[in-house]
Amino acid sequence: MSRKRKAPVRKVFPDPKFRSEIISKFINSIMYDGKRSTAEKILYDALDKIKEKSKEDPIKIFNNAIGNVKPNVECRSRRVGGATYQVPVEVKSKRAQALALRWLMEATRKRKNKTMAEKLYYELLDASQNKGAAIKKREDTHKMAESNKAFAHFRW
Repeated sequence: MSRKRKAPVRKVFPDPKFRSEIISKFINSIMYDGKRSTAEKILYDALDKIKEKSKEDPIKIFNNAIGNVKPNVECRSRRVGGATYQVPVEVKSKRAQALALRWLMEATRKRKNKTMAEKLYYELLDASQNKGAAIKKREDTHKMAESNKAFAHFRW
């Protein structure tokens, strides 16, 4: 991390199909080795499957899933007089969104389905219904913050 100045915030261009910046960021997190078209195909296949099976707007379900996975508080390490404490702090909205996307991808990759699009489809459905591995990750983060509430006075 640079000590001189804040890193510039890069502009993320919306995806071509849905005109959504969040979907574009999610495509970037799916992508391996710069293979954007493959990542787009995976996400669009999963969203098409959501549209087919649940007869609802896939963007609505996608946004609902991300909203459910977003954490409110997290623990940050803080060194005070030789001891390191896990201090609970509120999460800024941009970081919460980034964590939600990361956790969704992590949970999707660990699933035991055939194709990546299928894994993503099931994980998005689970997250929109407040269940699944990504939701468990958020719950664990909140539990950790709750148990370390005693160190909240070390907040900086």
